[in-house]
Amino acid sequence: MPQSVSNAYSQVEPLLKAVSEYVGQTLRTYCDRSGYIFFDRIKKVESLSEKLEGGRITKWSDIDDLYACTIVIPTTAHEPAVIRKLDACFTRVGMRSRGTTKKAPEVFRFDTTRYYARLTDVAAAERAPGIEGVTFEVQIATAFEYAWSTVTHDLVYKGDRVDWQKQRLAAQLKAAVEQIEMIIGAFDQVSVAVPESEWPDIAAKDAIVERFQELITDGVISTNLTPVSWRRFADNVFALVSSYTPNNHARSNSVEALLVEFATMWRQPSAPPCPESGSLFQMVLGHVGNSDTVGSLEKYTIVNSVEMRDFYKLENVSREFQFDGAQQKLDAGGNPS
Repeated sequence: MPQSVSNAYSQVEPLLKAVSEYVGQTLRTYCDRSGYIFFDRIKKVESLSEKLEGGRITKWSDIDDLYACTIVIPTTAHEPAVIRKLDACFTRVGMRSRGTTKKAPEVFRFDTTRYYARLTDVAAAERAPGIEGVTFEVQIATAFEYAWSTVTHDLVYKGDRVDWQKQRLAAQLKAAVEQIEMIIGAFDQVSVAVPESEWPDIAAKDAIVERFQELITDGVISTNLTPVSWRRFADNVFALVSSYTPNNHARSNSVEALLVEFATMWRQPSAPPCPESGSLFQMVLGHVGNSDTVGSLEKYTIVNSVEMRDFYKLENVSREFQFDGAQQKLDAGGNPS
């Protein structure tokens, strides 16, 4: 590589390491808390030299990706929040948002949002002189964009040949990614156009969610028992019913019988006060565990706890979950023995 490039790079390399340390610590913590993927890199001098030989960059101060990082988000809906975080932590130099790059309608290529920034004056003042002039790049990519770029980059751009077929295939895959992103962005609207096929299990689970949401809305069940995931709650109730209804053709009727009986019992004036602790599914287990109700717990594995005993009166459990991997043995109430 040219000696001039190597000399200039060696002078800025310590600053790049300092920028990498600060930005990495700042954004990695944020991404871990938000459920995003974060990774970064300092551009190698060999890669920089090849880039400068391309003739598109006219001066050293225009180089904006000697240090670069990527934040991978689930969908584009998360992007505004990420940009607000970047603005709060760094000094924005510029940004190229997705969709702003001009391209023909039949062209499909890399088009991820790129945010360019420097350290704030306060952060720069605490570090080596000159660091305030280092511009770095933050790419904000969706999971599908990241997967496409990661898979195709080495296959297409690091080969020994310029291959039309590989570039064509990479563009076709990018088109598929764009279509997926578009569908996800309008998921609720697009799903309406999907032809529906009747499936008893889905209808039964939807009925479970609807009936229990009604009980909470009507004040019969405390809002404290609202599940974190209604989908998981419905799956669990359906699994419970399936454990005592081996005939899959009869499961929908068994679910309906449980829902009617449960709602009738808790809506009557003589019903006991609704528990405020535990979980909604524990409440269902307590109901099914009564000897005079539909269903049975004999073939269902239950995570026993003090709530099951004190709030839902479930004393005897036929199949109890075993905490065999726990460091301490637990008693029937879930307390260390």
